[in-house]
Amino acid sequence: MKFLIQVILIIVIAWIAELFFPWWSVAPAAALVGFLYKSKANFLAGFIAIALLWLIMALVIDMNAAVPLAEKIAKILLVNSKVLLLLITATLGGLVGGFGALTGSLLRGK
Repeated sequence: MKFLIQVILIIVIAWIAELFFPWWSVAPAAALVGFLYKSKANFLAGFIAIALLWLIMALVIDMNAAVPLAEKIAKILLVNSKVLLLLITATLGGLVGGFGALTGSLLRGK
């Protein structure tokens, strides 16, 4: 239950932070939650939360675009499919969130 609360809090705080600050604001958001809710799976909570957040945000942006935006960016980055581009985006965001949450939990100590 603590893990699920941690994931939801990271998603909410990171989403609010991304409304006003740059993309890397998800790391301090995940670190804050990792500091407050230290669990045994901080990295996993941060990874899942930010990967899910970025995947949903990328899908929403792609669906609302007037042109096939993800397909054009995939061609620019030499990625063969839109799905692969979305998975890469989610994975990179997940790594940032995971390391942010882990950093927050390590700052707290024992």
